[in-house]
Amino acid sequence: MGLKANQITNLLQSEGLLRQNVTNDQPELVLTGVSYNSQAVQPGDLFFIKGNFKAKYLEQAMAKGAAGVVAPIEKALDLAVPVWYVDDTLAAMSIVGMAFYDYPQNALKLVGVTGTKGKTSTAYMMYSILDTSTGHKTALSSTISQITGPNPKHHYRSSLTTPESIDLFKLMREAVDNGMTHMVMEVSSQAFKMRRVYGLRYDVGIFLNISPDHIGENEHPTFADYLAHKLMLIDHSDQVVLNVESDHFGEIMERAEDMLPRDGIWLYGQTFEENWSDVAYQTKYADLQGSQFELVTQDEQGKRLGIEASYQLDLPGDFNESNATAAAIASRLVGADVAAIQTGLSEVKIPGRMQIFNTQKHGTIYVDYAHNYASIAALLQFIRSNETVKKLRIVVGAPGNKGVSRRPGIGQAISEAADVAYLTADDPQYEDPSGIADEIQAAIVNPQVEVMREMDRAKAIKLAITASQPDDVVVLAAKGLDEYQKINGVNTPYANDWEIAQEIVTDLES
Repeated sequence: MGLKANQITNLLQSEGLLRQNVTNDQPELVLTGVSYNSQAVQPGDLFFIKGNFKAKYLEQAMAKGAAGVVAPIEKALDLAVPVWYVDDTLAAMSIVGMAFYDYPQNALKLVGVTGTKGKTSTAYMMYSILDTSTGHKTALSSTISQITGPNPKHHYRSSLTTPESIDLFKLMREAVDNGMTHMVMEVSSQAFKMRRVYGLRYDVGIFLNISPDHIGENEHPTFADYLAHKLMLIDHSDQVVLNVESDHFGEIMERAEDMLPRDGIWLYGQTFEENWSDVAYQTKYADLQGSQFELVTQDEQGKRLGIEASYQLDLPGDFNESNATAAAIASRLVGADVAAIQTGLSEVKIPGRMQIFNTQKHGTIYVDYAHNYASIAALLQFIRSNETVKKLRIVVGAPGNKGVSRRPGIGQAISEAADVAYLTADDPQYEDPSGIADEIQAAIVNPQVEVMREMDRAKAIKLAITASQPDDVVVLAAKGLDEYQKINGVNTPYANDWEIAQEIVTDLES
């Protein structure tokens, strides 16, 4: 693989990004790699200057053999290699990255999933369905993992909900080379804001829901900005699947109608409220192991799908039936039949989501990635509705330097449904976890809720489980199966909530 210097010039010019290029009379120079990480540069790479750039990063990239640089227009560099000055380095990185990897997205049926809650669950449901439908030729890009092929060596841990553009196109190229025909990916609002998916178009986009989240100094300055970037998935999709029960549905639907014909818009909900839904889901029974539901239609748009049937879902919670409906519709639009949808939903497994185990002396323990008001409130309310709970205990924290707006919401969810809260560290990064806990605790206004504080997460989990009685429930929220904590910029090894809980119970009950 490689790109000539004049090809890079043409790509950036055609996208209207190039302001100036200094090729040093090397138009035929071949750039043999692309990189934004100075530590990972290989000889012959094109290096992109982005983010909070420091001069030492460029020095390191050049020392490692960078053969060209893409830089913001305001930088004035004196280099012996070609330099392309652009208005938007992140957009340039995506445009050049997809070309370098030979446009792998064109060989994939691409489905994007966005929403404040439920992205990962829905993506895994679709992955399970399409992997069945395609004979194991489906790739996945999610908060938890990147899957580019059927073998374990093609399964990677994720560090971002949506990877940086260069990393994403590299994963797509690997998926195509491995024979994959479909790809399901979570698309965060930050993916659009930070141009990680710039230039991509989706065969189907799913918009699950929207509520305040990711609002803060390092993310979205306002909810309006957050919503605006979420809506960009609609702008870049050939068809969309929309939840009529989402907050701000009027704005979501208005954008869809501006961008797409009505027969490219698929609406779903729990009822046919106000005749909006094309497809509705109806619960037949539900317990703590899963549920059975039916999909029904009432108009010609819905009937075109041909998915009216009964489905078994191997996940508890009515909110998961809503996600499953979105996954079923989108999967059908990219080729899955009813049998594949039924099999995929009955077999889906989502690491770190609604994992449950019962103990003899210390009640039921839930491990779940729920990490904001919407997801924690839904989880706690589900437990209240389906368990006989003497005391509902939750162990939770919030990440540092991001998602600051989540903290009051977590406190609100605790106030509404918990009996005891153990406030602890999540991924504190450069913040003091005690300060983060202060912000959560300030929003716990229910005087009946007992609040405990222990910033060592493993110790907090032990306190909660040890104090629990046979009729209690303990919820370990937000970290799921994460095997590290982000502390002062370092991914610090952590045994994950599930393993820690199991070890504690073994010690207590042996």
